Amino acid sequence: MTHDELRDLSGGYALGILSEAEHRAFEAHVSTCPECAEDVRGFAGVASGLAQAVPQVDPPAALRDRVLRAATATDRHAAEVETPRSGRGVLAFLSAAAAIAALALGLYAVSLQQRIRVLEDELRIASARAADVQRQLVQYKVASDTASQVRAILAAPDLRRIDLAGQKAAPGAFGRAFWSPAQGLVVAFDNLPATSPDRVYQLWVIPPDKGAAPISAALLDLQPDGRAIALAAPGSASRVGIVAVTLEQAGGVPAPKGDMIVVGALSN
Repeated sequence: MTHDELRDLSGGYALGILSEAEHRAFEAHVSTCPECAEDVRGFAGVASGLAQAVPQVDPPAALRDRVLRAATATDRHAAEVETPRSGRGVLAFLSAAAAIAALALGLYAVSLQQRIRVLEDELRIASARAADVQRQLVQYKVASDTASQVRAILAAPDLRRIDLAGQKAAPGAFGRAFWSPAQGLVVAFDNLPATSPDRVYQLWVIPPDKGAAPISAALLDLQPDGRAIALAAPGSASRVGIVAVTLEQAGGVPAPKGDMIVVGALSN
């Protein structure tokens, strides 16, 4: 209610004829409004004077009944009027509570989404680390197997050595092959020229038979310092007459086509 609406109730407040809801509303207002408080004091004085100035006369019984019926109807009407107001108050309270709940849920959802993003980032990092560890384990396994094969070849009683010399395309390159008919072939190279990304060094084994076709034995993993070590593929080094390396297209070829880089023959 506005100030003017509440001020209109000051007379009824002084006379004590306000409804319970109006009485509560006016009391809450008058405690902070000097103007309405002054009106109440004035009306209270008038009401007191009226009570003393008018002689006391007992009303007729019929009038008493009419007044009581009117008072009852007034109270019922006031209750009907207040109920919607109370309903509006409840609806307003529920609306405010719903808004607060929605805000809280929204903040929680934002917080939850942020936490999910953090967990997803942590999961990606953990997955990447696990993948790195897995790759390292594979590399260690390959290195361990290679080392075991190399030791077996070098310790074989039937070991033979083949020296490889650089050719016209790479005169400074050289290598040395160690071959065991029982254990296989390992070749170490040095001073190989760097290659472009679309080229690779390919190792070939040529059996001692006349007219025998070269057999692809391995692709070299060239190091930055020009060194490389290669193990012949299983079955490709059972019979060795010549060992050679050519420069081929990336991925290798079924038969040598590129420049000869180093070559060496098994001496009798």
